[in-house]
Amino acid sequence: MPEGGEALTEPIILLKHLRVTYEGQTVLQDVNLTVAAGEAVAIVGPSGAGKTTILKTLLGLLPPQAQVSYEAASLCGTSWPESETAWHNLRGRRITYVAQGAISSFSPFFTIEEQSRDLAKAIGLGWPKALARIESLSVALDLPEQVLSLYPSELSGGMAQRVALLFALLPEPDILVADEPAASLDMVRQLQVAELLKKVQCLEGLTLVFVTHQRELAECITDTIYELRNGKLESDMVATPEALRPNGIKVSSLDVRDFDASSILEIKNLSASFDSEDRAVLHDVSLTLKHGEWVALVGLSGAGKSTLFRCLLAWQPFFSGEILYNQKPLQNYSAAELGQVVQPIWQDPQSSFNPRQTIGWSLEEILKHAKNDNRTGDMQGLQPQNVKFLSQECTMLSPEDRAEFAAGATGGESGKARIAGLLATVNLPSSYSKRYPHMLSGGECQRAALARAIAGNPSILLCDEMTSALDGQTQADVIAVLNNLKQNNQLAGLVITHDLAVVEALCEYIYLLDDGRIVEEGPVQAVLKHPQSELAKQLVQARSLLNRK
Repeated sequence: MPEGGEALTEPIILLKHLRVTYEGQTVLQDVNLTVAAGEAVAIVGPSGAGKTTILKTLLGLLPPQAQVSYEAASLCGTSWPESETAWHNLRGRRITYVAQGAISSFSPFFTIEEQSRDLAKAIGLGWPKALARIESLSVALDLPEQVLSLYPSELSGGMAQRVALLFALLPEPDILVADEPAASLDMVRQLQVAELLKKVQCLEGLTLVFVTHQRELAECITDTIYELRNGKLESDMVATPEALRPNGIKVSSLDVRDFDASSILEIKNLSASFDSEDRAVLHDVSLTLKHGEWVALVGLSGAGKSTLFRCLLAWQPFFSGEILYNQKPLQNYSAAELGQVVQPIWQDPQSSFNPRQTIGWSLEEILKHAKNDNRTGDMQGLQPQNVKFLSQECTMLSPEDRAEFAAGATGGESGKARIAGLLATVNLPSSYSKRYPHMLSGGECQRAALARAIAGNPSILLCDEMTSALDGQTQADVIAVLNNLKQNNQLAGLVITHDLAVVEALCEYIYLLDDGRIVEEGPVQAVLKHPQSELAKQLVQARSLLNRK
């Protein structure tokens, strides 16, 4: 409630017996939601429960074929909008939205300042006033002074999410709808965002609808928590963080590095920048990944993790140091040769699928090319040179180019049986082969992306925050799959993450990256139990604070 204002008699959000169906499926059923002006509410639940659908309902962004029915509904003190014009008058002004995949919210061709100016003009806010608010929000969000001069491609995943939050707060909305806004951030930044949202909500009378799979974070921010399961919404559920992780994420039993094992990846004294050596993002970074080993790279948002990731894929140049795959310098690999060594798993899996083709089609394409690859033999015992690379840009390439990047072997199994087996491996039913990417939840899509990745039986997975958007149960399922793969197939992995639970569950060794420099390394349990660097101490403390909520 705004300071000095009177309590509103009408709720700012009212939904009674809401039902949403499309493509023959009931996504939401008998949903009741009442939110007072100035209240903060959270909606928690596992991936696929319908959380994103309820947000799209609140924003009028459901697909045209969706069927919506309700007994009563109102928004911002008026009847429920029935036309796109009515929605347009609310969205971006009185109601703003922060998406889970922030980078998709920006135009890649314009700087953050240019897009800020366009936003300010669209909402009728003069630039001097807008700039003052941007500067204030930038301090609270820990954004650098030069952020306005950057292009979206120069932002880390965490920084992009914070800029998206800045844009959403710029119009001073009545309602902020936030879909996993902290999922891509490290735990320190998660707490900072939570505190910012709580502060803004209290001081400005902002109504907050916060969707997350992290009940711990929800408890830091909101007054009321709703739990959504199988399309049904219930309030005041008594649940613990463990309830969202019924199987739990177990600490890996492997905590001793095999120094006698040969290295499959070596990074030696690597330094890189976006434009000049004077603005270096990475400084003298060294890292080693051994055959069959899983190593974590952990750091705060903006530390340089994503830049290093791009360097490993030859998408980002570096001005000193070297990267070796199997003792061979990165610059000596052709694109196809590099693709035979590494395979990335991305934070945003939607961007790597062809939106016009089914999941089954995507898997079939990989297996088809794998079957026709005469250099591969039986799937069991494939060596690194028999593994192909699936580029994030793969769906934009010609069929001939996709064939060059596709990989693996079918092992004599039929295509349908192999696809069903891959989906089962990541706990998806075989019927999902007929679904399109937009029909999957974020967690389901990430599991489908993992199925596609392991179809090539890779020797190295490069994982960029691949579990950050998943609920605890799905995280546990994915990690169980990866642990099984690394034990049975000698699969090695470099895991970029801010989740220390994931680090403990998957990795034997950890590197801590702070401001582009490695500040601490060692066996996972040794570093987390006895942190030496300031960064390690911050991360351990943040985890402790979240776990106490």
